[in-house]
Amino acid sequence: MMAQVAVLASRLLRHKIFMLTYEVNKQVDIVLPKKRLEEVVAVFAQVYKFKKKRHFSLAFVDNKTIKRLNNNYRGISKVTDVLSFAEDFKNFVDVPADRRYLGEIVICVPQAKKQARQLGYLLSQEITRLLVHGLTHLVGYNHEGVSKEEENKMFDFEAKVMAKIKP
Repeated sequence: MMAQVAVLASRLLRHKIFMLTYEVNKQVDIVLPKKRLEEVVAVFAQVYKFKKKRHFSLAFVDNKTIKRLNNNYRGISKVTDVLSFAEDFKNFVDVPADRRYLGEIVICVPQAKKQARQLGYLLSQEITRLLVHGLTHLVGYNHEGVSKEEENKMFDFEAKVMAKIKP
């Protein structure tokens, strides 16, 4: 997965928002305003209140790629909307020396488009929701295999972030 980042370096963008930097790997075509991503990351960073500088990677992929990743890492052979990989891949990413690597978020664009249509959202709104969900996982929240209380903590935190993001 991360080896593809080097191959697609010409499509890689790096951004800095407060205490959180990120890079984007577009393996599929997606039109998403840079300002929208910056706003989402900035709001997340403000709500979470990072005390140290952090960095994460964001990849936009197709159905085939997300299905393969989901099967390889979760043993589930089906398409999903978003996967989060906490810092396990830090040796494959060029992280600024003053930052700690949080991990990678992988968003399936065709699945996000499908869900946006089903929910009556714009694609940018669905990508926002998926990005917030992925970031929430990277900072340690979970909703699978945990108590209802822990699950609710995650969803409450996501709701708090989403409430501060412009529609």
